[in-house]
Parts: sequence; structure tokens; C-alpha cells
Amino acid sequence: MLLSSGRVSATGQAPRRALVVHSGGVHVLAAARSLHAAGWEVGVASAHGELARSRAVHRDFSVPAPEHDPDAFVAAVAALVAEHGYDVVFGADDIEVLLLSARRHEIGCVVPYAAHADVVRAIDKLALVEAAGRVGLAVPHTEIATPASLASVDGPVVVKARLHWDPAAGGSARHLMARVCAGRDEATQVADQMAAAGGGPLLQEVVDGRLSALSVVVDQQGRLLGAVQQWSPRLSSRLTSCRAVTVPVDPELLDGVRRLLDEMGWWGLANLQFMSAPDGPPRLIDLNGRFYGSLALAVGSGVPLPDLWARAALGDDVAPVAPGRVGVRFQSFFEDVSRARRERRGGLLRDLASTLAHAPGAVHPHADLRDPGPLLAALRERGRRRGNHD
Repeated sequence: MLLSSGRVSATGQAPRRALVVHSGGVHVLAAARSLHAAGWEVGVASAHGELARSRAVHRDFSVPAPEHDPDAFVAAVAALVAEHGYDVVFGADDIEVLLLSARRHEIGCVVPYAAHADVVRAIDKLALVEAAGRVGLAVPHTEIATPASLASVDGPVVVKARLHWDPAAGGSARHLMARVCAGRDEATQVADQMAAAGGGPLLQEVVDGRLSALSVVVDQQGRLLGAVQQWSPRLSSRLTSCRAVTVPVDPELLDGVRRLLDEMGWWGLANLQFMSAPDGPPRLIDLNGRFYGSLALAVGSGVPLPDLWARAALGDDVAPVAPGRVGVRFQSFFEDVSRARRERRGGLLRDLASTLAHAPGAVHPHADLRDPGPLLAALRERGRRRGNHD
């Protein structure tokens, strides 16, 4: 579907073209808006429905689901690249990243990731914490969920998959969600279900504290092109950021992150998530080598991570940008309302009032006065769901 007219750059040349392959999610919208603002012509492709109508999206395509037919998915993406002349293709979730990376030689344009073995190693949550430990970053205790390790569980523990989807093993589950388990019996049940779905279950120490993140783009030579740091005072039921705010980039933490990326051979975008207990250093719990949920906050703080990544991938001599402005706020409004209904901090009405009061002045994943379509679509969808429940 053609959603906006083509543009010509200030130099009179046609804009470069980027394709984002996704399964939905506001991070795709944030990436499309950022790329469009920088002069890219953006296409999006999914097996799971169109992205909410956005002025930032030039074309919206349907492709087979990678979790059900990887060969058909790769062939469809390659056909889109050949027909429409895309210069670079991004995967928006781990399954697309892993599959595009593994079969990049079939795609026909730049697939902007490190060597495939390094991609797998960075996304593999056990290999990640091992590498982080080697370069001096703090990490929670993490081990493979064996019968012996499960039997030793005594209290809460996180069960998570080494990979959400394994390109070598396949499997029909596109994303294996981590879960905080109350004890041994629940952890054993969740680990068994995860293994049956094709995942390699891990046990990870629960870290009480606040969620923070440091997001960077580095080029193939290891140069830092952009960085933004944030912390999240409110989390959704999926443990993602309902609210977040940018803070000064911690130079010591940034040095550790750069050592880690160098150790893993990683370049491009990296969103690293940490849990910080009151009495200890930030401990690394995850790395997203892709667009991520609160990406709109980084862009709103002045760090155009998608454009920096795309231009670095095509070999441009990209000038580094200043760190993200401090104090920029983010709110995923609909998730924050759901959180308030669940948590009821100070009572339901007080928490809902706090949620509404937080909205003005914040960066939102849907709302943008220059691009109202996605917010209107989200409101219509929620109205439809409410009508179906009546």
C-alpha cells in the first residue's frame, strides 16, 4: 500500500530506501519516523498486519511469517529488495534479526549486523553475561536450567530463554517470554514449557532495583556515533518501560559497554538493559541489537539512532552526535493506564490521575502532531475492543 508520495533530497537525488521487517510494535513506528525525518524512504513488511497508518511509511507489505516458513519469508524479503531497490533491511525483533543475519547472502542488499556468529553470541543471554563478566561489567548469576540447577532453586528466580528463536533449530514460537517464578515448582514448569517450545531455558538471579538502559550506535571501526541513557520509574506487566526519563551518560558504564561490544565483535545499534539495586552497581540483564520499545525517547532526546545505524551500515563517514538531552520524558500511555489499573499506587484514582498528569510534555510512541494517524488508529482499536467486551 502506498501511504505517502516519494520525495527528492535537497541534492536532487532520490532518497535512500530502508525496509523494516516486523511483527508490530511501537518501536517500528519510532524507527520509521526517525528514518523518514532524516530523508529515508521507509518501507515496512510484516506477516502480522499493517503498521498503523503513518506518514513516515512509504509502503506497507505483507510477507510470510518467519516462524512458520523461514524459506518463504527470506524469499519474500529478497523479492521486495529487488523490486523496490531497498538499500538496507532491518529486523525489528530477534527472530527477524537472527534469520536475516543467518541468510544475509540471499537478501540482495545490506543487512546491517556483525558477523552472524557474533550476532548469535550477543543475543544469546548466557554468552552475553559471560562476555560481560570478562570485561568487568556486573551481571546477575545465570546458569542453564538443568535438573540439578532447578532442584537447587530456593525462592524467586527468572526463567528466560538463551535465544527467543534459534535459526538452527527453528520452532513455531517467535518470542519466548522471560518469567519471574516464585520458586522451584513454577520454575521447573516454565523451563519445561520453554524447552518444549524449542528454547534453551536459563535460570537467572532476581535483581531487585530499578531498570535502566544505555543505548549506543557504534560503526564497524568501533567509533561511538551516539549514546543515550535512561531509567524507568514505571514498568508494564511485560517489564518494559511505561515511563522513562533520560539521564546523563555514565562514562564508566559507557566504557564497560564499549569493552563488551568490542569483545563480542558487535557494531550497529545496541540497547543494553541493566537492573540497579540500591547498594550495588548496574547489572547487565539483556542486549537488544535491534529497535526497542522506548526508542522514541532516544530520538526525542536528539539522538537519531536509526539514521546513525543505517548510514554507518552503508559505509558513510558519519559524524558522532552529542549525548541525549537530559530530562526528556517518555510515556507509553496505554501501557501506563493498564499498569495503573493493576498496581493502584495510592489507590486507583490517584494512580490514573498521575498517569494523565505525566502525559503532557512527554515523548509518546503513538502521539505525534505531525503524524496523527497511528494515535487515531490506536484509539479506534481500543474502542473496538471495549465494544466487543460490552
